[in-house]
Amino acid sequence: MTNKVVMQNAWMLARKGVKRFGGKATDYIAEAMRIAWRMHKELLAKKGGDILSFDLWFIRKTWGHESMVQQNNESPLYIKRSTKKAHLVEMHIFEKGNKFLSSETFWVPKSVCI
Repeated sequence: MTNKVVMQNAWMLARKGVKRFGGKATDYIAEAMRIAWRMHKELLAKKGGDILSFDLWFIRKTWGHESMVQQNNESPLYIKRSTKKAHLVEMHIFEKGNKFLSSETFWVPKSVCI
């Protein structure tokens, strides 16, 4: 799903270019793709891990509370194993002072990974 999300962001940026400067979205898509991939790589390098996040509906359904949304966005996520349709993900949980608390391992469908 990473490629899908990056491409959606690229088309969104291209449409913003149309609103600001006129023309067609296809005129802006090449530069928008460069920007979208650069943004994705910067976020991944900043956060660490293999996956940036999961879809919000999946987080809410799996853990049932909003605090996990923030925890998920801050914690590095590593792929331990993969099947055709899912990843076995390990999430390292840290305290605000970068003190390691624990890690949690769970299966996640590939379709909800960002």
